[in-house]
Amino acid sequence: MATANNTEFADTAKDVMSDVQTRAKTVAAKGTVLASEATEFTKANVEAVVESGKIFFAGAQELLKDNIETGKTVLETVTEDARKVAAVKSPTELMQLQGDIVRRNFDAMVSYGSKRTEAWVKLYNEAFAPISNRVSVAAEKIKTAA
Repeated sequence: MATANNTEFADTAKDVMSDVQTRAKTVAAKGTVLASEATEFTKANVEAVVESGKIFFAGAQELLKDNIETGKTVLETVTEDARKVAAVKSPTELMQLQGDIVRRNFDAMVSYGSKRTEAWVKLYNEAFAPISNRVSVAAEKIKTAA
């Protein structure tokens, strides 16, 4: 009787140990897969940040070039305005010229400000797009995991 109980106990212990080993292997395999996925996810996040930086700095460089060109144009306009003021022959003509210059410059300032604002907003949206895509992927993974 004692031998039968020992045999049953040994068989049960073997079954339990086999089950524990199988479960441990399954958990280890899942852990390896999760670690691999986490590494790939992190790598893609870093790539998105790098891409975002590239887009931003390329766009900012273009905007800076445009600012330089605008500065040259403004300098030429100021020089031409100074010539016109120097050629004025009467106070009435001077007042009219000043009014024209002020109106033109105000319109140019509003137009330039609008274009600059639109350009910067567009650049920020384009630069943030890779990061935004990664956030969407992360949200989808969380949704799937839940």
